Amino acid sequence: NAMLRLLIEPVTPDEPGYIALKTESTALNFNMLRRLEENWERGENRFNAPGEKLLGAFLNGKLVGICGLNRDPFSQQPRAGRIRHLYISESCRGLGIGKQLLAVVMADASVWFDFLNTHAPEAAWPFYQRAGFTLVVDEPRVTHRLFCAV
Repeated sequence: NAMLRLLIEPVTPDEPGYIALKTESTALNFNMLRRLEENWERGENRFNAPGEKLLGAFLNGKLVGICGLNRDPFSQQPRAGRIRHLYISESCRGLGIGKQLLAVVMADASVWFDFLNTHAPEAAWPFYQRAGFTLVVDEPRVTHRLFCAV
């Protein structure tokens, strides 16, 4: 079995490989990468405020996953973060790439944020719950929340 080399580093929608990943996600009825690209091109969200980041997971040099962290635009709390646009290529699921990508995205989150929200599709709920997020039932734009360890 060939060694799998996983690199996690900053990424933008201009990355070669982004279009293929976006096309796959759209075909599977996930709109997060299309929205990410539209907001990026309009200049509405470039993941460049303090504490924000947009990272890609590269498996043997190929972009196979994306995840972003923003200040939560839907929260009244200034130290609320939001996990955005997490997507892992269908052929690469179950390898732990999403888990590693999320861990790197959240690595220094507590410097900037007290908690992280996300609005996950139901299929991703078990993933977030394994990552330590708890279900939130009473907020319109949040399905899960994780309090940052200090």
